[in-house]
Amino acid sequence: MNKAKSRAAGLIIVTVACCVISAVAETLIEPPYIVKSAMKIAVFLGIPLIYARIAGIRLFENFRSVDKKDIAKLLALGAAVYAVIFGTYLLTQNVFDYAALVRSQAEDQRVGGGNFIPVALYISFGNSFLEEFLFRLVAFLKLSEHLNRKAAYVFSSVMFAAYHVAIIGATFPPALLAAALAALAVGGFIFDLVDAKRGNIYNSWIVHMFADFAIMTVWYINM
Repeated sequence: MNKAKSRAAGLIIVTVACCVISAVAETLIEPPYIVKSAMKIAVFLGIPLIYARIAGIRLFENFRSVDKKDIAKLLALGAAVYAVIFGTYLLTQNVFDYAALVRSQAEDQRVGGGNFIPVALYISFGNSFLEEFLFRLVAFLKLSEHLNRKAAYVFSSVMFAAYHVAIIGATFPPALLAAALAALAVGGFIFDLVDAKRGNIYNSWIVHMFADFAIMTVWYINM
């Protein structure tokens, strides 16, 4: 196996391993949210960084190449994503019982009125970065350097959606779960697209934040 194929295989294995460990934590260990968040930081950052060090992959070489001219466009795209998600909620609130869904998720994640604000801020800013780091930087940008870019698009998007099954699968009704996973896969593809040109994850991170802002808004309304 040549170096490119070896690195591609390693990046794929790292991504899958991080998702499996996260799923085990979500479904079997079920620690308090702060402990689970600390575990996720260690897994989503630690494992890829260790592998990159061993394999000689430079993960952060483009992290300073931010085009400020794109910020307004990205904020507009982020606002559009927020509008789509929140608009979908408004259109379907008589179809799905979002209040029951939020209660189920809150119990599952151990999130209540007393810790909602810090959790919402962490999800919007911190958790979104961790997911972009793994699914966009590792599973797309770096993987596409060693594998066909179309394959990297598919892998990154599918893994991004599959990873969320352990988080929402037990609480979402089948129809809503299917719709959510399809939307996540499409969202992952869009995130890949906005990062492809610049070669860093700042672009998708901004858009991801707005998506999480919308989700946290829906959560707050239905608490």
